[in-house]
Amino acid sequence: MAKNEEHKKKTAQQNYRESMNTSYCVTRRYNLTFEEAIDNVKNQLKKSGLDIVSEFDVKEYLGSIMKDMPNHFILLVCDRNTASELIANDIQMGILFPCNVTIKEVEDKSVVEVSMEDTSVTWSSSLKKDVEEIAKKTKENLEKVLSNIGPTNVKL
Repeated sequence: MAKNEEHKKKTAQQNYRESMNTSYCVTRRYNLTFEEAIDNVKNQLKKSGLDIVSEFDVKEYLGSIMKDMPNHFILLVCDRNTASELIANDIQMGILFPCNVTIKEVEDKSVVEVSMEDTSVTWSSSLKKDVEEIAKKTKENLEKVLSNIGPTNVKL
């Protein structure tokens, strides 16, 4: 089987309900277009004081390999104060930030899923109490962003 066909088959077989139970991210679904979701996420991130340091169009990047991939976009977000606190407490924490926020179409372009890194899980490898507290505050801030993106009356 050609690689493109293999990837297409695997992507089509993914159960997006599983993403709601992924331990390293917090996920919600919205009744928004893909473009509306990106705009709303960016606006809410800015309102919460988070900087968007980079954007990554996964579909564009993998399009030559995965021809039928749905829209999938990643924002890398950070807060200077949080980043400086992390580095001050554990110099190796630079490997784990900025945080990732993904926006992807999941059901025939009628539902958009937004996932944000659960920093209380991903940053827990530091094993330092101060980093644990920073991770908890960061997760709370990211969850507030998720709560304000748009209508979430999506049935799984």
